[in-house]
Amino acid sequence: MDFSAAAKIVRINLRHNFPMHFGIAVAVAILTPLVFSISALDFTSSARPLEMLLCMAGTALLTPVFLPEQNENIRDVIRSKKVDYLSVCIIRVVYSAAALAAIVGAFVLAMKLCECNVTLAHFGAGFGSAYFLGAVGLAFAKFGENPTVGYMASMMYYLGNYGLKDKLGKLYLFSMSSGENGVNFALILWGTVIIAGTFIVSKIIDRVK
Repeated sequence: MDFSAAAKIVRINLRHNFPMHFGIAVAVAILTPLVFSISALDFTSSARPLEMLLCMAGTALLTPVFLPEQNENIRDVIRSKKVDYLSVCIIRVVYSAAALAAIVGAFVLAMKLCECNVTLAHFGAGFGSAYFLGAVGLAFAKFGENPTVGYMASMMYYLGNYGLKDKLGKLYLFSMSSGENGVNFALILWGTVIIAGTFIVSKIIDRVK
């Protein structure tokens, strides 16, 4: 795929597939200060709005990556094109993850302006939790062939974090909120593994069909 083809795909998808999901993610960011205070918080307290609510922005952005192709007629049309449809979905993951990073970064900056004790670690923690949660939704939406399955799986994993801290280990979404000072890079790593695995398995399934 050359640059011009990739740029055309990005333009089309940003115009037709992305705005609604981005709008929902932004709405989550706007809602978060209404649920959690973001004024003059200490280091640990500053992580709570990021890990405990803003993380839902990841679900909004990444879960519907495969949504257009889950209509069989559209999928057949996409597969008839020169560019492989999974390549199109990879592009969607990239710009969705970039949008997620922008939303989390803007939120952390807003907290900084509100005199919260936030650092780059808070950005990493907020992005990691949202990215992993979105990856879970993406995988279940793809293999369940329905975005609702992905949203439900993402929500169930989120709720499970309230009672399964010890069992989830490094995949615990609220690690910094619980007192850890560093970024939980395992969430970013395993989120990437889940997304990559979803694409690899999807490719294998398509070849078998």
